[in-house]
Amino acid sequence: MSIAKEYFQTLKNVLKIEMNEDAKIYEEELSKQSIQERKEIGITWYPLFIKSEYYGFAERLHIEVERKYEFDTPNVFYSGDKVRIFSNHQHSNSKEDFVDGVITASGGNQVTVQLMKDEAPDWLSDGKIGMDKLFDKHSYETMLSTLDYWGGEQGLTKDSVRLRDVILGEKEADFDEKEDYPVPSTLDDSQKKAWLKAIQAKDIAIIHGPPGTGKTTTIVEIVKTLVEKGERVLVCASSNAAVDVLTERIANRGIPVVRLGNPSKITEQNLQYCLERQVTTHAQFGLVKELKKRAEEFFRMANKYKRNFDREEREQRKAILKEAKNLRGQADDHLQFLQQNVLVKNQVVTCTPVVSMHREIGKDKFDTLIFDEAGQTLEPMCWIPIQKVKKVILAGDHLQLPPTVKSEDAAKKGLAISLLEKLMPIESISEMLAIQYRMNTKIMQFPSQWFYENKLEAHASVKDHQLDEAVVQFIDTAGTGYEEELVGAPFGIRNKQEADLVLTILQSIVNEYKHASIGIISPYKLQIQYLREQLIEQSITSKNIQVQTVDGFQGQEKDIIIISLVRSNGKQEIGFLKDLRRMNVAITRARKKLIVIGDSSTLSTSKFYAGFQEYVEMHDGYHSAWEYIS
Repeated sequence: MSIAKEYFQTLKNVLKIEMNEDAKIYEEELSKQSIQERKEIGITWYPLFIKSEYYGFAERLHIEVERKYEFDTPNVFYSGDKVRIFSNHQHSNSKEDFVDGVITASGGNQVTVQLMKDEAPDWLSDGKIGMDKLFDKHSYETMLSTLDYWGGEQGLTKDSVRLRDVILGEKEADFDEKEDYPVPSTLDDSQKKAWLKAIQAKDIAIIHGPPGTGKTTTIVEIVKTLVEKGERVLVCASSNAAVDVLTERIANRGIPVVRLGNPSKITEQNLQYCLERQVTTHAQFGLVKELKKRAEEFFRMANKYKRNFDREEREQRKAILKEAKNLRGQADDHLQFLQQNVLVKNQVVTCTPVVSMHREIGKDKFDTLIFDEAGQTLEPMCWIPIQKVKKVILAGDHLQLPPTVKSEDAAKKGLAISLLEKLMPIESISEMLAIQYRMNTKIMQFPSQWFYENKLEAHASVKDHQLDEAVVQFIDTAGTGYEEELVGAPFGIRNKQEADLVLTILQSIVNEYKHASIGIISPYKLQIQYLREQLIEQSITSKNIQVQTVDGFQGQEKDIIIISLVRSNGKQEIGFLKDLRRMNVAITRARKKLIVIGDSSTLSTSKFYAGFQEYVEMHDGYHSAWEYIS
């Protein structure tokens, strides 16, 4: 077995473990939760109102359904999602009282579902029906087929084979040092080095972007230069939010860009860059509308014929249907022509990895792939768009959030290690951005020492910005009796008394700094939930206050960050506070003031937390919680 075949087969086996665990967890959660609980998180709509039923393509039954409640819960039902329509009548315990389907259209509070049955079940018109979102294997199936592609030899181009061999360490990365394009004057020195590395790379380069160092700015300048060279560029990130940020920044730089993806997953300000929007505003789109209109007229004419028609009428109906189908075919052909016209006009395409394989650009090839958020993306996901390019630029930070892996077994077997992290030891392909534009120096120094070999430097514009002298603080709850409580397995941990202390401190900050943006972060979801409830109960409301988990704060920043560590126990167990990369993210969200609240007695076994406490003491920021307890 070749090295590549063995590598990708191993990766495929591990991914299957993760897929099965993910499906198992999803189905278990679905079965344990009541309809109301599922409604609250958005994966169930109930009750449903059927607006219409009709037979669509291949005589498949479609139903248009609408919800008339829970408008504050986002619509998470997207085109292509698999769903289950169910009956909630008391007598409905039979397996007959549900039917599976696929969403073909979604928008606002309405979706269209293609049912996996030729006719509507009897109970569908009885009322009391709902819809569950089912576990969708589509992303996994795309990753698995991608790994098969890379593990074989058939279909691989010469460029693909070389790129694969470089990434797997079979060949050395190559750089064209003769590439001589004007260096963007807007970049700082470390950004210029990263820009140059990316431009000169023939196969792969890495932009290592610690917090606040201008990674997106650097990516946009790289895209601009590649476009000026005449290249087609594919820009990907694993989250739609990150793709939207990149799309907007690229467009604002004056670079023509087309955004691919489901419009319901794209921010309103980015819809103007969508393929669909650019096609419908094309000068020749009127012809598509005219052809479709004429096709519909012919279909209506054909449908006016009665069922019991004679031979002549049958022939006439047949001819009318043939013309209708011909017109619809012409409309589809012209629509595809316009799509290709838009894609060619825009040298830059942005999308998530799975969307890069959709039919609009399924066979298209690009010169360069820029993959952002690569440090928190599953490796098999990265290999999807790599199929389409000669060169890859990975951007991200392996010292911030890692890929999300639900199976412990898959994580132990290496799935939790991103492709970016695997390649970081190859020094020749990577450049680190070293000047950060977010944090006061006192906030920056500890993560710089602990994670970045003390290489980070605060830009002059931020190094001294502050709200008061107490830039970094650690408030120690040791000795107060603030004990954590286990509310539910596996991670149902909260510390109400510590949360109440957070709120006390928050109130004083809100009173003193009325216009400052504030973030409250905790690694534990139950702590976040309790804090949100208390904010409402105590009428502490402000658009400047955001309460989120560490993962929810990725990519954001606030003037003031308050971190609630929660853990306080006699066994000195700190659970997933051991994941220091998440703490790196939490700490580095703060611009001008950082307050960390925790129990030093519980945390003392960790060199990281002990070191942080010592660092804060050096800056006169250590306080006992007793100072805040009346």
